Amino acid sequence: MPNLAIVIPAFKKMYFDQAIASIANQTCKDFTVYIGDDSSPADLKSTVKLYQNQIEIKYTKFAKNVGGTDLVAQWERCIDLVEEEDWIWLFSDDDIMEPNCVESFFKTLGHDPNYDLFHFDVLKIDEANNVIENYYSFPEIYSSEEFLIGRLIGKTSSCVVEYIFRKAHFIDNKRFQNFDLAWGSDDATWIKLGKNNGIKTIKDSKVHWRVSKYNISPNNLTDNFADRKIHSQIMFAKWAIDQVENDRLEITVQFLEKLIHTWLFNSLRYKVKFLSLKEVRLIFLKCNHVLTESKFTFGDFIFVYFYKFYCHLKYRIAHVGTQGKIGNMRMPKQSGISGK
Repeated sequence: MPNLAIVIPAFKKMYFDQAIASIANQTCKDFTVYIGDDSSPADLKSTVKLYQNQIEIKYTKFAKNVGGTDLVAQWERCIDLVEEEDWIWLFSDDDIMEPNCVESFFKTLGHDPNYDLFHFDVLKIDEANNVIENYYSFPEIYSSEEFLIGRLIGKTSSCVVEYIFRKAHFIDNKRFQNFDLAWGSDDATWIKLGKNNGIKTIKDSKVHWRVSKYNISPNNLTDNFADRKIHSQIMFAKWAIDQVENDRLEITVQFLEKLIHTWLFNSLRYKVKFLSLKEVRLIFLKCNHVLTESKFTFGDFIFVYFYKFYCHLKYRIAHVGTQGKIGNMRMPKQSGISGK
């Protein structure tokens, strides 16, 4: 029986065929594909039928949409479809794997069977499959501490589809860490799963991660999403500090809090034009409730206040030529689209 489960929590149809085709084109087909249709209004099953004679696919359409309110719950109920396979690759409905990914995984696993978490390096692609960025390549072995620091300082990019993990180890570590919008849930989970031996990188092939208007990551600047994401980041910070305080990570609290302070501040500055000053004040209070060593100050608040004013003024000036007058103009609200 195949020992790898490729699990796809599916909802979007736009690039679904390309995702499945990349799986069907694998040089090694020692896997089963489990597809959990999140009550999509699109006809995903017709696409699945095109590939059922090429690869082993088990398709389930759930009666109720869950991913719209709890993305981690959708991931986990799809993982629960897995039968006897020991390894899980949580993939997506719009990304692409290079043809030798599965072969490279089993080759690397054969050489290094003691790792619980494997990783592919990533190319970022656009809606037309053009490569627009070559993300930071992981070291051969990336410790959980190095990974956390890399994420906080912006050195390391990471998305769910890069990782293959041992199912038993995943269950033993209480599965996914659940934050709102799944924001930081995957990072926290990889830190847990990589704690014993680190993250082992597969160097012979890559995953192509797609950025488009249909996924949540680039479309984060809405009033609602901005607030929810920053609060999820605060919960992630609280979780990370707890890991250090309970000796699960070999970093000092002082060093970690300094990194978190800068990380949260930069994130807040990026999102502040979509937040009210009341929301900003509440966020500062929550941050300071989590942090003990590196508190947000009144000076930080003043900087954010004037930065918000600057962004608003810059937007108004930029649009005065096309709008005629600026007296009643407001910052635009973008539509929120739930994604990966």
